[in-house]
Amino acid sequence: MSKHNFEAETGRILELLTHSIYSNKEIFLRELISNSSDAIDKARLKSLTDTTFLWDDNEFKITIEIDDKNKALVITDNGIGMTKEELVSHLWTIAKSGTKEFIEKLQKAKEDSAHNLIGQFWVWFYSSFMVADKVEVESKSALDPKAHKWISDWKSDYEISESDKQTRWTKITLFINEANNELLKEWKIKELVKKYSNYVWVPIMMRAYDSRAEEEKQKEPKLMDFEQINETKPIWKKDKKDIKTEEYKEFYQSISFDWNEPLFTIHNNAEWVVSYKSILFSPKELNMYQNLSDPNLDFWPKLYVQNVLILENAKDLLPIWLRFISGVVETSDLPLNISREMLQSNNTLEKIKKGLTKKVVNELVKTQKEKREDYVKFWSNYWKIVKEGIHYEFDLKEQIAEASLFKTINNSTFISLDEYLEKAPIKKVEVEKDWNIPHPNPLPEGEGTEPKKTFKEVKTIYYIIAKSENEAIASPYMAQFREKNIDVLVLTDAIDSFIVQSFNEYKWAKLVSITASDIELEEKTEEEKEKEETKKQDFKSLFDLIKSTIWDEKIEEVVLNDKLWTALWALKTPKNGIDPQLEKMMKAMWQTVPKQKRILELNSKNPLVDMMKNQFDSDIKSQKLNDTIKYAYYQAILLEWWEIENISEFVELTNKFASSYLK
Repeated sequence: MSKHNFEAETGRILELLTHSIYSNKEIFLRELISNSSDAIDKARLKSLTDTTFLWDDNEFKITIEIDDKNKALVITDNGIGMTKEELVSHLWTIAKSGTKEFIEKLQKAKEDSAHNLIGQFWVWFYSSFMVADKVEVESKSALDPKAHKWISDWKSDYEISESDKQTRWTKITLFINEANNELLKEWKIKELVKKYSNYVWVPIMMRAYDSRAEEEKQKEPKLMDFEQINETKPIWKKDKKDIKTEEYKEFYQSISFDWNEPLFTIHNNAEWVVSYKSILFSPKELNMYQNLSDPNLDFWPKLYVQNVLILENAKDLLPIWLRFISGVVETSDLPLNISREMLQSNNTLEKIKKGLTKKVVNELVKTQKEKREDYVKFWSNYWKIVKEGIHYEFDLKEQIAEASLFKTINNSTFISLDEYLEKAPIKKVEVEKDWNIPHPNPLPEGEGTEPKKTFKEVKTIYYIIAKSENEAIASPYMAQFREKNIDVLVLTDAIDSFIVQSFNEYKWAKLVSITASDIELEEKTEEEKEKEETKKQDFKSLFDLIKSTIWDEKIEEVVLNDKLWTALWALKTPKNGIDPQLEKMMKAMWQTVPKQKRILELNSKNPLVDMMKNQFDSDIKSQKLNDTIKYAYYQAILLEWWEIENISEFVELTNKFASSYLK
């Protein structure tokens, strides 16, 4: 027997485990059963290439027994087993990799609510110490002539000794502490197996229930036979009509660690280009055991090939933006010995991925329309991830947009793009001129023909990209939309700027930023156009002065606008220019952004604009006019929530105008 010491801080780990990861201590049994199942899968996979590996021990099973005398729970499997070196390196990675580092990771998981350490550092095994004072692990590997026993009470050290076991197996004995005596009850263990591990592939065996009276039991003690307490036929291989909603729910909870109901379930049996069976689930509420902000974490469907688990987290089965989907996929169209590297470029897997993705997108659209209340709960938690799909999926982007919900200026709740279009005003636009069709009243020969005008009815989806709803509301460009009671989508997330660059049309309706330079909500009369042109000519010289005062490299054009609400000036994006919010985000990511010129619009209804014109007419070199131009430009920058480059000049001008006002 040999003893090994732990590090000094080991005692802190159990507390962090309990509060950071395993707030539900019942999870320990699920973790141990899952590990036994994995060990059996490895043994089965090994036997495919080594026909002598299993010998006579080829009936896989997991056995659970209650040792009343020693107040212990015993879990046994005939999986691949562990060598002495594996017992040390696997069961007590803390001793090898450093307790301090492990504690720091657990502490971070607690602080960030990032419950993403399950499955790492053999955390499944550490969960045993939430319910046990001492744990023994006895294991025999086919690769080791000797069996070994590992014993620890978690406190200061652990022991390793040889065992006399001759066949391949692993036995874990948990000496249950006083606080968890309920775990020594047969009914409780069966309840936990049913709740958390009912769909494990391997038969889980326990002693049959002895229904005799207590007196009879004491008079004639009897050791009951083992019976299977779980279902081994996978739910995805059953006929849909034979599966109850509660069964789907239990299966979802067992594989996702989410104790809520799923938003929807997709049970599919595909037998076309490729054959596969699958059950996929979408969460409805936020799953505390998933940290989906990091797409590299392992939350993906399980992949089985011919009843053998190939990948626990098969990332290649779904695109990265569907990482919130959990489930199982099984196919016989892949070879059993396929490697992870081969999977990444496998054509069959790519076809399965395409089919699954389309199924999920269709179900998202359907659920959004038919179960709005539930869908809003889902959307509130997962909208950022779903929106990634609009950016990534070229062929499905319109369907993903159809499943999306948006906040708008006129709505306190989420609406869909279809609901937006229902209320959007219709505008007739000229789409074609055919010079070859004669006019109904033809002109005399030699004088040619007149064009025939063709119109179509179109709708537009207007949006504004802003840091927040408050910033969007404050935009001077919102005024004309309020006046016409036209709704505007409010896009406040970083990904929105990327989405609108690649997604500019939905069901033939253009997506247009309200800060674009070519928006006309209503057609002007000829008289209005003449007045506008006259005023433009009157202001031309002032516009030239403004451009030279502000710097030509910043301003492409200066124009008048009578729909800027109370603002004096505002900045607009030229056609095909980069949206200001996208520009900010690109700069924040240290990306090179080409210099962007803007269109500066003067509010023709603001009396200050006419006062500036009068000042210009009386004194083109007026210092007051020069100061007002710069101050008004700084105001336009602030309305866009940009930072002012020369803040000292802005403060100086503010003080100057304030002093003049108070005189």
